Amino acid sequence: MIRMLQFRSLAESWRVLSNRRMRSRAEIVANNVLASPEYPYTPIYFLYSVEGGNRLSDEDFHEIYYILTGAYPDEVYDEPDPIHLLSLLSETEVTDITAASVVSRIQLVLSASDNEERSRILRPCFYRINRLDLFSLFMRLSTHAAPVSRRDVVKAISIAYDTPFHQVRSSVNLLGVEHTINALRLGEFDYTKIRPLIGKGLIIPAPVIVSKTEEVMFGKCFVERLEGVYVSLHYTPQSLKMFDVAGLEIDGEGWLDGWVEIARIPYGIFLCDYAVGRDNPLMLVDWLSPDDPNWTYKRRRKPFEDLPNWSVKQMTELDAPCFSDGIAATDNAYILRNAAGILSYENTKSEVVMVQVNEAPKRILRILSGRVAESPTGGPPVLLWALGARDGLEYIQVGEAESFFDFQKWCEPYRRIEGTVIKMTSPLFVSVDVHSSGWGDIGPYIKADIVGIESAAGISECMGAEELGYADIE
Repeated sequence: MIRMLQFRSLAESWRVLSNRRMRSRAEIVANNVLASPEYPYTPIYFLYSVEGGNRLSDEDFHEIYYILTGAYPDEVYDEPDPIHLLSLLSETEVTDITAASVVSRIQLVLSASDNEERSRILRPCFYRINRLDLFSLFMRLSTHAAPVSRRDVVKAISIAYDTPFHQVRSSVNLLGVEHTINALRLGEFDYTKIRPLIGKGLIIPAPVIVSKTEEVMFGKCFVERLEGVYVSLHYTPQSLKMFDVAGLEIDGEGWLDGWVEIARIPYGIFLCDYAVGRDNPLMLVDWLSPDDPNWTYKRRRKPFEDLPNWSVKQMTELDAPCFSDGIAATDNAYILRNAAGILSYENTKSEVVMVQVNEAPKRILRILSGRVAESPTGGPPVLLWALGARDGLEYIQVGEAESFFDFQKWCEPYRRIEGTVIKMTSPLFVSVDVHSSGWGDIGPYIKADIVGIESAAGISECMGAEELGYADIE
């Protein structure tokens, strides 16, 4: 007999997890996964919105309410909470529906073309879900943040399937949550075979920045001069694709096929240096799909020795990072790659660093949202902005900070009333001056001041959660 997770259990978990002081978040998610052995992705999908997808705004909820009730806007009191209003339409006191059924409706609602169709899909829920549980359902459909972070999900999967945290994390980053959890469910998870998918773009995180070679955490290394930008090249007998650092495909403009043919590179995924104005726009830097995932960087470069010199970015091997100090006289910044570094696909500080000379290292974070909070001095309410670090393909909140900069053009309109949540309408990256950071009992944290707006930055330039100690958490 197949055990089916009931939605009332999932809704209760949402309410408990919404308490930000809750510490055993991953354990609660893991319990839901274990309670749904045939469909373990169902609770993950509900509690953590891994897909970008559509979300419903307050205006959408208002319209759905008017469609379902036939009410007119002037019949509803001023500034109602539409999620609360919709929850009050429940026709039952007891929730009697499976989690899988609710999740399938969520997927249909988010893919629907208009609110008429969404209302039709949602209508049966009012007869089978009580008010309290309906509220959790509508929160999941809304633009409000999920109650758990990406790290909570990774740790939950690790607990549920008794698999090392770093193995699950690597698989989630490269193959996605659903693929990873289904492989574990079927007993087909093999960490040694985890690779990026050829033909699918991957994030290339920017290296950790240091100002002195004394901060570098490895010995023998290769020094790489900065020239172009990084891209990933995916080559199979059937296709040839190139992706930028954010995983978006780049048009080879007709020259890429010829370059690959003349360079005689093998099939696989490669990290390349790409400079449009250079005579040879593409140079190989690393092999991202080696035969053995435990090959060191030095070993991964060995096959490049059989390729034409012009196709490979030339580097100098050093016995220690300190021997690169002389480069500072000509280069303000350069890359050091650990000769013994093993691929993590996260560019951790044990693999690669950027030495930025005579300049304070720039740290970039993303603004995830804002809120209007009480002033600690008793003055007018202040604006606090949630700072997010890159966490795989997503972001994880690591702190809050005030700002002297005006972020209005990146936000939905808001009023400076205490308790107001400010939603972002477009990505906003900022440079920060970090005072302290780390990983505590309640997750990652950072204390920083916002010092600038980085309009050209993206996910690959964003500070990684591993820089806060994420990579050391098991």
